Amino acid sequence: MWTPLSRSIHIGMVAWLLWPFLGRAQADVDSLDVWVRRMHPAPFMRCMPSDWESKLDALKVGWEDMTHMEHVREVNALLQNLQDSHAAVSAWDWMWGVEREHGSVPIRWAVEGHGLWVTESAIDGLPAGTRVLSLNGMEASECAAVVRDLGNVEGLSPVGQVRTGVHSLTPWIMGQTQSDTLHVQWLDRTSGAVKLVAIPGVPLRRAGRAWRPISQKGPAVQWTFPEEENPLGLDGASLLAVSSFSQGRFGKYQRRLWKGFQRAKELGLPVVIDLRGNAGGQSARMEMLWRHVANGRRKLPFGLVAKQSPETRRDIHRHYKRLRKRWVDKHKDTSQDARYIYDLAHLPMGELDTLEFGVQPLVDWRFQGPVCLLMDGESASATVSFAGAFKQGRRGPVFGEPCLGPQQGTMGNPMLKMLPESGIVISMSTAVYMAEASGDWGSTSPVQPDVFIPQMWRNKDALRANLQAWIDSHTPAE
Repeated sequence: MWTPLSRSIHIGMVAWLLWPFLGRAQADVDSLDVWVRRMHPAPFMRCMPSDWESKLDALKVGWEDMTHMEHVREVNALLQNLQDSHAAVSAWDWMWGVEREHGSVPIRWAVEGHGLWVTESAIDGLPAGTRVLSLNGMEASECAAVVRDLGNVEGLSPVGQVRTGVHSLTPWIMGQTQSDTLHVQWLDRTSGAVKLVAIPGVPLRRAGRAWRPISQKGPAVQWTFPEEENPLGLDGASLLAVSSFSQGRFGKYQRRLWKGFQRAKELGLPVVIDLRGNAGGQSARMEMLWRHVANGRRKLPFGLVAKQSPETRRDIHRHYKRLRKRWVDKHKDTSQDARYIYDLAHLPMGELDTLEFGVQPLVDWRFQGPVCLLMDGESASATVSFAGAFKQGRRGPVFGEPCLGPQQGTMGNPMLKMLPESGIVISMSTAVYMAEASGDWGSTSPVQPDVFIPQMWRNKDALRANLQAWIDSHTPAE
């Protein structure tokens, strides 16, 4: 049906005037939708396409009235609907931008319900355990809502959502208020008085020194034996803390695991494996840790589902060439890794491929003594697969909080994309790592601990008491 010329001119002028706003929203939101559908192997495994589309449309309507920080928050909240911890706004990118402009504040937070607390602080007069009432005029309940929108989710994971989201709170507040100072209104536990402290942001060139009192540096694999001071205050056990399955050189990771477990076998005492805060990394490193403590043969991971897209094809062909291509082609029938690279390199565009892994061997040199596991809401990705195998295999009790993902496995192999107008960098999964065979990924809940320690950041005595009781029950009598 034709439209009268005068009306066409009027509509055209309105559209031209609104294009700088509506065009930006359209370009960013439509790009996001395209990447989700094109790159993600199973975008609607945990949410309905209609829900996703309605939230996309709602975001377009309000986009023009939002600040950049609100764009970050809303895009991340939108991606949470996929219930995929790897599909999120890349916090690394936008947080560095804010801290370069406004500085860094050495405080860590915890959110419980609608409340906000200090968990660690390098600021004099603002100790751990302090209840915070507002930040730069934003009430604690709204800060808690921001944290939940900025967090990561994998399945139904409310604990992991707030544990991951709190790391983004300070830069988001300072970026939203465009302030170089964090104004903290807090409640003095002794006097009951409400106090206010203004904390200037530390320039990035001095931020490392400012954070040092509450930072723990060291290798990804750290052992503490009974004759050493135990950071958890435990007696009669070897403590293994693995902070990451990606940091550091692979050879050093392997050696530290091997030497530590050899010493643990000589001592004949229980081992506590601490995977709190371990956001995952390389599956091979997780598998290596499992082989050291395994009590049965199993596929870990069980399999991987990958999807071919222009992004994954470009990435695989950066590696599948020259000498490496010749090695892959030669060993594709004898090497599992070569088979995976070969199959993905030749996978048609838009199609899925499922790679089933072999059974993990039960090695003679494994540690067969008592082992327990400690995890929290930030234990994610490959760490979830380890925790699921540990619990399903009944290798030992699990202490702490629900981790960030279900026993069946998590998404993985993320790639970065930048929204064309806002410049927001997002991470998008390109594969599903199946820790076990499952036909019901839509109704998954996180791996649950056997001994739940709520609010571990301030219930350290309860954590220590429960762990020590388990250690004592497995310590040989003298």
